[in-house]
Amino acid sequence: MGTISSSLPTTTTNSISNTGSSSSGSGSSTSNPTGIFTGTSAYSQDFQNVINRAVAIASLPITLLTNQQTTLTNQSNELSTIDTKFTELQTAIQGIADAMSGSSYQTTISDPTSVSASVSDGVQEGVYSINVENVGSYATSLTTNTWDSTAGPSGNPSTYSLMVGGQSYSFTPSDNSAATVASTINSQYGNMVNATAVNVGSASSPNYKISLQSTSLGATTLDIQNSSGTGLQTPGQGGEEAQYEVDNSGVTVQSTSRTATIATGLSIDMLANSDGPVDVTVTRSTAALNSALSTFADAYNAAATELGNQHGQSAGSLQGQSILNSLSQALASISTYSSSDSIGYLKNLGLDLGKDGQLTYTAMTLLGADFSDSAGVATFLGSATGGGFLKAATDTLNNLEDPSTGLIKTSETDLQSQISNLGTTITDKQNKVSDLQLQLQNQMARADASIASMEQQYSYLNSMFAAMQTADQMYANG
Repeated sequence: MGTISSSLPTTTTNSISNTGSSSSGSGSSTSNPTGIFTGTSAYSQDFQNVINRAVAIASLPITLLTNQQTTLTNQSNELSTIDTKFTELQTAIQGIADAMSGSSYQTTISDPTSVSASVSDGVQEGVYSINVENVGSYATSLTTNTWDSTAGPSGNPSTYSLMVGGQSYSFTPSDNSAATVASTINSQYGNMVNATAVNVGSASSPNYKISLQSTSLGATTLDIQNSSGTGLQTPGQGGEEAQYEVDNSGVTVQSTSRTATIATGLSIDMLANSDGPVDVTVTRSTAALNSALSTFADAYNAAATELGNQHGQSAGSLQGQSILNSLSQALASISTYSSSDSIGYLKNLGLDLGKDGQLTYTAMTLLGADFSDSAGVATFLGSATGGGFLKAATDTLNNLEDPSTGLIKTSETDLQSQISNLGTTITDKQNKVSDLQLQLQNQMARADASIASMEQQYSYLNSMFAAMQTADQMYANG
């Protein structure tokens, strides 16, 4: 009898580090995190197809959510760009306000030795006059004798009384020296008097005294009394209030200060008595307003262009969003602002709105309007808080750019919140799909191992049967 030759199939065990691999008999199969199922049975590819299909179906919601997240991210990026454009427009509006503020005005004074002037917001161009009849003087006093800096009988600093216009104010310095007493007066009552320690003697024979001067013009009494109530000062000038007349009104105004406000936004300082009315001419620089309006036109056009890019066949990511209509209306309200004053419309300042939605600025138009009707220009533009174009434009842009309530800011915050929430949802679903994939791989690995084992048994029995048939034939032929 011949030797039986059994030809058994060879199985391969894949060495892949992975949990969920299973084997039975001499066949084995494995799964791995990449989603590719590796088996040894004839049906391993079918098992892989089952896994792929199940994972693909489970991943469909993730694909939809990811696409939605991408769309929202593109919208957020575009809204951020629009935000930048509107912020620049807001800055340009502030630039116009700055060009109309007090800092853009200048003064020319006919007698600068008698009067100086300063301007602030609200000032109007014009010629103002003031006649300084009396520049006034401050009340003064000086210590009668050399200042006694010795300590009191107890060795402690003395308590003094400062007398101003019949009112008494008590104070105790850290020591009795003239310098310390003067410093204490200034620190506690500097709003009423200025105290100075002066040496009326020589360097070798000093003679310190305290000089007092009132901070307000006009007659008053100034004295320092010691603890026994003895006055230490000798009155000097009694003081006089300043006197002036504005615009030849015939009314003499008395003032305890050399600084007076003679019109809204216009203050003058009286330096000396004048020989007659002193003219103060206030003018505004057209150059600053010209530059501001040009910058405004550029910023407006940039914002309008960015909004326009969101419409049409090649529209941007915000196409169809309601916020575009709100932003377009905001721009329209700014560029079409009108009033009932002499200027009336922006085009009369050189800002002409074209059919393409862009502003064209003509400097010569502004120059003509400002030269012929400077007051009208100021009234039309107004201020950010007081009315006119600047208030209307400022309020409109604040409604868009306010950090807490502005339409653009709140829309950006809402988009970021949606994007973040979608990211969390996508991560959760991805984790569930990964769990499903691993579970299917483990199940298919066990099924594949079982089938592979049965295939090996079948092959072994089939080989044995074939060998027996061969042996029988050989025996019959022998």
